[in-house]
Amino acid sequence: MCDEPAQRVPPRDHAGWLALARTTASGPDVDDPDGRHAGRPQSRGAEALRRAGLFALPIPARHGGGGATWRTAFQVVREVAAANGDLGLLLGHHYLLSWTPALHGTEEDRARVWPVAAAGRRLWGGATDPRDTSPTLAPRPHGGFTLDGTTAITSGAALADRLAVGATRAGTGEPLVVLVDPAARGVARAEGGAGGASSGTVLFSGAAVSEHDVIGRPGPASTALMAPAVQMVFAQLYLGIAEGALGAARAHAVARSRPWPFGQARRTGGDAYLAGAYGGLLAQVRAARALADRAADDLAPALLGAAAGPQSAEGAEGAAPPDVRYRETAVLVATAKIAAAQASLAVASRVFELAGPDSARTAPGLARFWRYAKTLHDPVAHRQAEVGREFLTGEFPPERKAPP
Repeated sequence: MCDEPAQRVPPRDHAGWLALARTTASGPDVDDPDGRHAGRPQSRGAEALRRAGLFALPIPARHGGGGATWRTAFQVVREVAAANGDLGLLLGHHYLLSWTPALHGTEEDRARVWPVAAAGRRLWGGATDPRDTSPTLAPRPHGGFTLDGTTAITSGAALADRLAVGATRAGTGEPLVVLVDPAARGVARAEGGAGGASSGTVLFSGAAVSEHDVIGRPGPASTALMAPAVQMVFAQLYLGIAEGALGAARAHAVARSRPWPFGQARRTGGDAYLAGAYGGLLAQVRAARALADRAADDLAPALLGAAAGPQSAEGAEGAAPPDVRYRETAVLVATAKIAAAQASLAVASRVFELAGPDSARTAPGLARFWRYAKTLHDPVAHRQAEVGREFLTGEFPPERKAPP
């Protein structure tokens, strides 16, 4: 964990945060043009994001954070993913997990946890699936708890300063959300797994947990919000990969000294075949981006509202259940995820053909985008089935439910 003193991150406007993200992503510690570090935990890249102040971006300014909107946070993930898909995934999960005190906790939890996280520029990791409550939380005789068990796909496990994980209270079976210091005794991290380069398995063996670190239990509203929020991160990740691949392919095409011999063009940019192919890909990516931005605008107020105060609306008389209240947003987010995934896969595959026989070499760096797009662990087929079922039957059940 970074314990050195840090200046408070000043609030910036939307354009300022995106400019900072682009500058940071283009730096040597984040950008990986030859794909040499793809698929590996990248501590130097994570430190670059930390130094830039991007970790504290969505934390409210009154708690020492950047005070940015969720629309900004999602687009910052996209900017980073355009340069490095592994770090884009790490950052996206970090933003959602750092929002744990808002989704599951109280105002007192937020006032206690967020200022420390912002001042220490902490990187959050954890398990976002509320069904994964395999670790057991047992009371200790003199206060506090011990945590035992394993979390399988733990986002950011290799690099995180703070973990937010699901656990089951011993004796009652109550599902809870717990904050854990990954450097504490009784916590062991193993790299690897299907959740990305920095994800892996975390083993808890008698790890001490204070009463203040038990944030709460996953409620209907927080569970209904987390599902589309995770899908929105993937939509932004796919879009960033597609935009990064197009940018690298364009730079390669423009730098080519001679056009194709049978293209009947004096320069590469004037080749009608290449121009038409790139125009089609660009239209697909821009359409997916517009849909994702609209979905983010629908989702952002609900995420922000979670931090406004206790989730009293869950039990308010006459209030619609969260599954119904957020249903339209969830369908829109799932649709955006499908469009972004299809655009990303189309671009990442087609650029090899358009760039020519030297496209597989290290210099263009195109292979990294294909790897990013093809190795994400969340299959888009499930999103297609959910959206199609809603269209045919009107049913759209929550894709993830916390245990009863």
